[in-house]
Amino acid sequence: MTYWQLTKINLLMIFRNRNALFWNLVIPALLYIGLSLLPIGLILGNTSYSSFLLPGLIALMIMQGGIYTLAYWMTDIKNRGIIRQLAVTPVRKTALILSLMTARSITMILQALLLTLIGTIFFRVQINGALIWIPILVILGGFVFLPIGLLISTFAKSYDAASPLTAAIGLPLTFLGNVFYPIHFLPQSLQIIAKYLPITFLADSLRQVYLSNPTFQDLAYNLYWLLIWIIAIAGLTIWRFKLEE
Repeated sequence: MTYWQLTKINLLMIFRNRNALFWNLVIPALLYIGLSLLPIGLILGNTSYSSFLLPGLIALMIMQGGIYTLAYWMTDIKNRGIIRQLAVTPVRKTALILSLMTARSITMILQALLLTLIGTIFFRVQINGALIWIPILVILGGFVFLPIGLLISTFAKSYDAASPLTAAIGLPLTFLGNVFYPIHFLPQSLQIIAKYLPITFLADSLRQVYLSNPTFQDLAYNLYWLLIWIIAIAGLTIWRFKLEE
């Protein structure tokens, strides 16, 4: 089975899961709308909270799609013996991993598009940077966090085992990752940690594109660190991930 065939199969599985689509599309949209209506924009100066929140929430959605959604999904199909069945086919490990990441990255781009449409239509959020950077950054973010979900699934034998692992990784990223508020609001000791988290580099890059008109040089620092995270996590995941239980 080829890489493109595997990607198509993964996309079909994603879009046929209505429950997952609800949580991945509707819930982030409702969260964005609810938080954007809160009167807390004054703390950000001239920037409305809905404008500040939108790129951060897209980064959060990418992180959760990798660490939570993919980790639970992979753990589930392992328990159902699907991975064992793939082990006796000529499917290559790298082709399976890349097809999973490609399919999930496509859905993340659609999620980002939905949130962006809501922001621009209902909250007058203006995108000041080049639009091409949005899918590029979404894909880079997906290639950071999706391997983490795969990595978690190699350690977890069940949902109960995966849950504390995802929480231990996902919760610090959620509250320290420059998503809901600038990291300079954090205590100094936490700022040191927060500024090197992958979600911080992703949220910062997206926020630059949405709120300003950055050049490649402006984005270079965050892109550099995102690539470092991708290489480190992908290498560890490929080493750990196996087509057997």
